[in-house]
Amino acid sequence: MRIFVSSLFHEGNSFSRLRTGAGSFAITRGEDLLEKAAGSRSSLGGACRALTRLDCQILPGLSAVSPPGGPVENGLFAQLCDEIVAGVRATRPDGVYLDLHGAMITESLDDPEGALIAAIREVAGPETPIAVSLDLHAYVTPAMLDGADLVLACKDNPHTDYDIAGERAATLLVEACQRRIAPVTAAIWLPLIFGAQMETARGPLASLHARRREILAAHPSLLDISICNCTTLVDVPAGDQCITAIADGDASSARSAVEELARMLWQLRDDFVPDFAPLDTVLADIAAGRLPRPAVLGDQGDRVLAGAAGDGTVIMAEIARHWPGLKAVVPVTDPAAVRAAQRVGIGGVFEAAVGGGLSKGVTPFRAEWTVAGLGDGRFIHDGPYLQNEPATLGDTAVIRAGNLTVLATSLPGFTQDPAAFRSQGIDLGAQDLVVAKSGYHFKISFGPIGPCVVVDTPGIANYRPGLLPFTKRRPVYPEDRIPDPRFAAEIFPPRRRSTAA
Repeated sequence: MRIFVSSLFHEGNSFSRLRTGAGSFAITRGEDLLEKAAGSRSSLGGACRALTRLDCQILPGLSAVSPPGGPVENGLFAQLCDEIVAGVRATRPDGVYLDLHGAMITESLDDPEGALIAAIREVAGPETPIAVSLDLHAYVTPAMLDGADLVLACKDNPHTDYDIAGERAATLLVEACQRRIAPVTAAIWLPLIFGAQMETARGPLASLHARRREILAAHPSLLDISICNCTTLVDVPAGDQCITAIADGDASSARSAVEELARMLWQLRDDFVPDFAPLDTVLADIAAGRLPRPAVLGDQGDRVLAGAAGDGTVIMAEIARHWPGLKAVVPVTDPAAVRAAQRVGIGGVFEAAVGGGLSKGVTPFRAEWTVAGLGDGRFIHDGPYLQNEPATLGDTAVIRAGNLTVLATSLPGFTQDPAAFRSQGIDLGAQDLVVAKSGYHFKISFGPIGPCVVVDTPGIANYRPGLLPFTKRRPVYPEDRIPDPRFAAEIFPPRRRSTAA
């Protein structure tokens, strides 16, 4: 069986001043894609390993992976989309597998992934099964479910199960190609936004996922249930929480599953309240030895992994001004600081205000900086999240002022992984604290290094009602007081009759 595979991975931020261009993407193709996937914890990696075990011939297209950020440039998306579609047209596969984030936006498209799936369907024809695996923070649309036979998401936040989601999607794809299953999907959307209590192993989502697992175990016809908590920073029509269930020909079991879980989620809607630690309390605990060193702080308000620019200065300013005894390393997106460091070279000194150049309301932090290192920003993830995936920070500079070390990057980047720092010559063990521009995923990568704490910092990624100027996403709770929704699932029927191979 010949299966075409590709990945296009980006989570959007509708409120960013930045546009995401080609430099932000790590792109692999052909045999390089297969080599990367062999050791990757991505959904693409899991899918390729499953397809290999099932004796399929894998037809590699491209893999393009970027950190979250502002809308993808129109021309770049068109180029990547055209390449994937051309690969399907040229290979005429038995099935198509796509690894997508599910919350990409472009300069002009609210649902580019739905458009990509539709374009693939047009060239693949109605009989070719298409399977898609998503991040659970996807913005799931009817266009995605219309165009693909199978759409499912990972289940854990932090995301430790991308590879499991890819493996499941690929396995079901092969069964669909063999006509052993006839996938029918039920989906329901709830007009909700939340930006806290989003870990799946604790808080309100833990009980929801426990019930999801019970329903799956009780109904053998169900192939998957996914609960997608749409990312906060996309302003798109009906940017809702979406629950999907895929069944083998049994629409009634899929419908009842999603409708029950939707009622449960709606009842829990007021439980998603912030519980982040105050910054001054955490710094005092580190200084007093109540938190072991190095402690790792997740910068909730400036999370690049939620789409923020990563140029916030609140933590670095607090440390430099009030905690001179704490050695800290902080990443900041500031291409001008990188260029200034490159001009004076390693060992050189320059005075500059760092940070605050990309986001509204951020005060730059001025100091005299000594350049300790320069780099190209390239690294390979070695933590559980996106393990073995290549990434880039753009050109980098390691600059120091007093007790503060700053990893200045030219692009917003994945700093939830220790490899981002180590690759640029930073010794994490020599620090009292490390800052990651992440609120969840840094915990699974930095956990072996030190205690991980999310701190309550201001910024676009620390959602509170009224913070963001949503227009397309309204009405939505809690931005708006709205009546209870109608808990009625939409059914996406099988494309083909289920017959034994």
